Amino acid sequence: MGSMRDIDPYTVLAAGYDFVMEHVDYEAWADYIHELITTHHDSPDKLAELGCGTGSLAVALHRYGYTDYLATDVSNAMLDVARRKAETTNAGIRFAQADFSSFRLLQPVDVLLLLYDGMNYLLGVDKLQGLFTSAYDALKSGGIFVVDQSTPSNSLQNEPYFEDQGEKGGFSYRRRSRYDSDSYLHTTTIEISVGDDTFRETHVQKAYTMQEIERLILEAGFDILSAYDGFSLDDAHENSERIHWVLRRPPSVSR
Repeated sequence: MGSMRDIDPYTVLAAGYDFVMEHVDYEAWADYIHELITTHHDSPDKLAELGCGTGSLAVALHRYGYTDYLATDVSNAMLDVARRKAETTNAGIRFAQADFSSFRLLQPVDVLLLLYDGMNYLLGVDKLQGLFTSAYDALKSGGIFVVDQSTPSNSLQNEPYFEDQGEKGGFSYRRRSRYDSDSYLHTTTIEISVGDDTFRETHVQKAYTMQEIERLILEAGFDILSAYDGFSLDDAHENSERIHWVLRRPPSVSR
């Protein structure tokens, strides 16, 4: 076996991502997101998803009839897997490469999504500001942005689950994480073996507080329609582990 090579996040992981994440119930996740969309938008027709990964949520949402759906991700390796998955399900989803900290859509959408800790990969306020500015500009007047965040409480309270490993079909991984409560940085190291080759991907996220994100949301000009605790319809609070925000570009307001 050769020496371990350090590579960019989601490069080799893409091939085994669905195996690594098989504990995630994307059907239930899609049910919840669909409920949020239809609760807060009267006629959601055109959707775009940021950080779509291997397309599991996009495919799961397709059963609700979202036919005008653009799914984007910064990783071309992840998009390749997503395209193949969508082809096998005849979902008719369009895919494009985009960095969600700074992006521009050719046509504005009714609903924009960024889920499963995507926002936490932005490690500085300038990147977060870029996200919210781009998201605002990507929405039609009255359009909504559904975005979630993992909080410091999530990292602190789930520390026992920071390590796992698995093997399937010639792909094996070992995942270890650590959380620095001083810097709020959550660093995950994934060691991957494919055949005789071994790789290491390092993923760094920042755990932002609810108050930090709320301030940036308001600065960007959004209306906050709701902030939900986890996967519920209860109000989020300072000890929520995950917060689902539903933000609206105010009707008939332009920059």
